[in-house]
Amino acid sequence: MAETVPLGRSRRAARRIWQLGYGAAGWVLMGLAGIPCWALVRVLPKLSWRWGVTRAALKVIRLGLGISIRTSGDLPPPAQPCVIVANHQSILDSFVLLEVFGEPVVFVAGGVFARQRVTGPFLRRLGCVFVRMEALRREAIRASLETLADLARSGQRLVIFPEGGLVAGPELGRFQLGAFVVAGMAKCPVLPIAIVGTRAVLPPGARLPRHSRVSVRVGEPMRAEGSEWAAAHRLADEARQAIENMLKGPRPEEEGDG
Repeated sequence: MAETVPLGRSRRAARRIWQLGYGAAGWVLMGLAGIPCWALVRVLPKLSWRWGVTRAALKVIRLGLGISIRTSGDLPPPAQPCVIVANHQSILDSFVLLEVFGEPVVFVAGGVFARQRVTGPFLRRLGCVFVRMEALRREAIRASLETLADLARSGQRLVIFPEGGLVAGPELGRFQLGAFVVAGMAKCPVLPIAIVGTRAVLPPGARLPRHSRVSVRVGEPMRAEGSEWAAAHRLADEARQAIENMLKGPRPEEEGDG
């Protein structure tokens, strides 16, 4: 029994060293692939080129870290407008969806990102739309929702995280209604998506990535029955329940490689 304590400690120390080395390698890969990607995105003239470069850089980082992404369910074709809603438990969620979608989609982000000197211009060049609702004025909110609805009517696929930001715990947060009001206004379907595993790779507040597999589970499209707020409430509840059910599925490591 006395010999097992040092052995256990040495194994924990070795595991810690491996985790630190893995995390450091992640940052090196992010720098080697991310910096040229950022520079190219700033100068490439076509959105499809900027999107392709970013997807390639993300794939290099992911494969270099040995992280697999398994996708189940049917993604909407580029010509089909819809509002995509997904859970949000890691800053990696947007990057995972960006790699999963072969053609550009419109990510909807908070206005705080527009003011960031590095992230803001990069996201803007990828077609991201920033929504400022800090003042909570009814007219401003309505105008923002109309802008998003116009994008959906024009054939765009919008990606919105209805929890409104990163959640602190593993539980699914409360859904805000904006995404579902937009879907009702544009008369387009809502597509629920559950992202599993990104929290294990990089949870909120963590500085070093860890090795894990990731799953993207695509649910069935659903529509609002009307454009009023009551219909948006019902649709939000249905979408949240659908995502919650998909999150209860098998762990990514039990699904095999994607």
